[in-house]
Amino acid sequence: MGKQGNFRGKKASKKENGNKQESKVSSQTSGSKKRRCCGGGCLCFFVLLSALLGGVGVLYSNQEYCTQLDKVLRQYAGNEMVDEGYHKAKDAWQFVKPYAEIAQEKGTELFHKVKESSEIVLDKGTELFYKAKEEIEKLLNDPKSTKDKTEQEQKLSEEKRKAEEKRLAEEKLKAEEKRKAEEKRVAEEKRKAEEKRIAEEKRVAEEKRIAEGKRIAEEKKKAEEKRLAEEKRIAEEKRIAEEKRIAEEKRKAEEKRKAKEKKKEEERIAEERRKEEEKRLAEEKKKTEEKRKAEEKKLAEEKRKEEERKAEEKRKAEAKKKEEERKAEEKKLAEEKKKQEERKLAEEKQRAEEKRLAEEKKRQEEKKKVDESKESEAKKKEAEKTDAEIRRLEEEFKKHEEERQMEEKKLVEQKKKEEEQRLVEQKRKEEQKLAEQKRKEEDKLAEQKKKKEEEKKIAEEMRKREELNKANDEREGKFVLEEDEDVNFEKATYPKKDITNDEDYNISDLLDLGDDFIQEKNLERANDHFEQLLTKYPNSPRALYGKARSLDKLAEKQRSNKMLEEAIATYQKVMDAKDTPDELFKKAGLKLGEKLEFRGWNSKAAATYQNLVSKFPSDITVRKKLGVSYLLMGQNEKARRVFSDILDIDKGNNFARVHLGFIVKVTDNNPLESIPLLRAIMESNSKEIQEGKFYFQLGDAYQRLNQTEKAYEVYERGVKKGLFLSKYQRSLYNCDGIKAQPWWKPEETGYQQYLKILTDNWKLIRDEGMKQIDPKTGSFLPEQENLLDKGQWMQFTLYARGKKNAKNCAKVPKVCDLLDQITPAKSCVRGQIKYSLMKPGVHVWPHCGPTNCRIRAHLGLVIPEGPKIRVADETRTWKEGQFIIIDDSFEHEVWHTGASDRLILIVDFWHPDIDEKTRRTLDPI
Repeated sequence: MGKQGNFRGKKASKKENGNKQESKVSSQTSGSKKRRCCGGGCLCFFVLLSALLGGVGVLYSNQEYCTQLDKVLRQYAGNEMVDEGYHKAKDAWQFVKPYAEIAQEKGTELFHKVKESSEIVLDKGTELFYKAKEEIEKLLNDPKSTKDKTEQEQKLSEEKRKAEEKRLAEEKLKAEEKRKAEEKRVAEEKRKAEEKRIAEEKRVAEEKRIAEGKRIAEEKKKAEEKRLAEEKRIAEEKRIAEEKRIAEEKRKAEEKRKAKEKKKEEERIAEERRKEEEKRLAEEKKKTEEKRKAEEKKLAEEKRKEEERKAEEKRKAEAKKKEEERKAEEKKLAEEKKKQEERKLAEEKQRAEEKRLAEEKKRQEEKKKVDESKESEAKKKEAEKTDAEIRRLEEEFKKHEEERQMEEKKLVEQKKKEEEQRLVEQKRKEEQKLAEQKRKEEDKLAEQKKKKEEEKKIAEEMRKREELNKANDEREGKFVLEEDEDVNFEKATYPKKDITNDEDYNISDLLDLGDDFIQEKNLERANDHFEQLLTKYPNSPRALYGKARSLDKLAEKQRSNKMLEEAIATYQKVMDAKDTPDELFKKAGLKLGEKLEFRGWNSKAAATYQNLVSKFPSDITVRKKLGVSYLLMGQNEKARRVFSDILDIDKGNNFARVHLGFIVKVTDNNPLESIPLLRAIMESNSKEIQEGKFYFQLGDAYQRLNQTEKAYEVYERGVKKGLFLSKYQRSLYNCDGIKAQPWWKPEETGYQQYLKILTDNWKLIRDEGMKQIDPKTGSFLPEQENLLDKGQWMQFTLYARGKKNAKNCAKVPKVCDLLDQITPAKSCVRGQIKYSLMKPGVHVWPHCGPTNCRIRAHLGLVIPEGPKIRVADETRTWKEGQFIIIDDSFEHEVWHTGASDRLILIVDFWHPDIDEKTRRTLDPI
């Protein structure tokens, strides 16, 4: 307002002081008239001047003059004295008003005279004041005014009465205005005091927060130093442990080498002893044989001589008998001759028989010698072969040992380099981290400063808005009812009204500002903003929800489970708050369920969704979440009831149909009834059901009903949608950019050295596995994946998901000792190592493994005629002591039409194209 407005306001406030104040002014004025004037500028001058103002009251309505006069008077006399003078001037004006009207009739000449006189008075003091007074008296003594004096007096009396009534009314009005102004002043002072208190609280809170931030930064720094020291200590311990391990391995290798050398020496000595013994035995045998032959020769000679002697004696006897009987027996000469001939023939025959027996015996001796020679040669060759094999094994061991030592040396070098590189990288990261931390702190301080300025600006704008609203309300005379109607109208058009209760609406600007920070991905600032709001409004549902969202996104950004759990707890607080709007309750519940599932707390997630279903029974989205949660927990029957309830509400709901079909296929093993439900994925383009597992199960259902063409139509559609790698390769957990082929050769894998360890010991692996087959005492368990069409198929697992089954390994310790050397297999968290036993008559449905991150090696142990395996479009079989290697993410099918059991060892290796870093990041399957 201008100076005129200031004057009027001050005049009103003085008027409202009551009669006591007025009497005081009157007494001061009357007292001042008795004093002598002491010259220009003194107090007496201004008291007399107030009387002059009554005389020149005609100028009262002239704004320009009044403004100038007010400025001068206040400069000389002060505000209070001038205000009192104005009061007296106004009273005087009521008295001289009739005369002023006469003066106005005289024209502007006298007005200017009076104006000039007044200005002179201000400069020259009392003397000119009296001159001005004389001018006014002249004006009042005008003849025309004398004529109308009686009439004017009457008029003046009436006007005075009216003026008094008006004055009383004005005083009453001004008293009311003063009361309101006082109330407004008190409210303003109270508001300022409250703002000052809030500002002080904010300052203290900010100082406290900064101190807390410094403390946390210091603690983080100490924790980081402690962590670095701990990492250094752990690294040192690891290095010492690694050196110890290497030394221990060297010691063991040396002991093993010495043991082998000792064993080799013992074997050499034993072989030498064996050879000496064989030589001695051969010598003894040779001597015995020579002695036997000499004895036989002697006996033969003696027998021959005896025969010759007997023959001679017989001849002599016969000659004598012939001589004696020649004459007597001449008749019998022919007969005797005949008998002699027969005897001769018998003797010749006997001699021939004896000769034959001697030759036969000789041949047997020669054959025996040949056999002994051959046996000796065979033994010699066997010994040479054994020696060659031992030498070969020694060379291989030596080569393997050298390779191992080179590998160890290489690993040590590599580890050393990696350690050096890691330390350099760690140092660089620490420097970078410190720089980043420093930058963040600077940014944070700048952000805090900026935030303070913005909050101050917002508070100032809100204060101004409130003042403006109040001023407008006072000026326009709005009523409270109208204000409520405006607030209700604004709230009805507020975009976030569904998630905002009445208390939150009062701070909606601040809540929206926090939401904007989240939208701008300024998450730390958003979190700080909502925390500050919660210190003042601890039960605000929207502030709690905003804090939960900022924590949630920060946890995702920083990959922090601790922060995620804090977000989960805050989402729960939103649901537990007293006045949470339904829509906000639902939003918080859905977020809470998702985060609980992410942490693996499926039972808590299901309880949260159940709470939402009980509050919003007709909301299908919430029921879908509950059904999926039950499926994740393996509670398929509960999931079945939920999806059936959804179909009761909405019969055409494809989401419920597909999931119900999945349950019927997997749980009930009923492909025929599952197909009409699962076909919703083919009939609808809804993204929420376009998942590989549903196409997988629909195609599998067709295959089990021998509708192969329809199955491959489903798979081809899955390939077009990017859900499968190909119609044969249908794994769901995959790595990109790696080699894909159904059959692998050993040299393509790069794992030949590991495969050789197993093939060299395949009989040991077979024998230990065979001991576990016994149905009463064995450890084989039936296959549990619902892949068996008919027959009996059992497994005995040693490793699964990169972890050793200690209980089963204790039953086949030698096999597990071998497997402990096969690092790419035992560390494969997406694979298994197990025995697989198939009885005759087995058929395994076509199926695919879950991931392309592995290759599967089958070692044949007991392979009869009959078993075979198809991978993609090629069929092969197994061989004992040999590997076949497949990528089981391709479709494969198995038959066993033989008559006896088939036993193999299945070993899953990491896919050779996946590097070590990626292997460490993959989740187990």
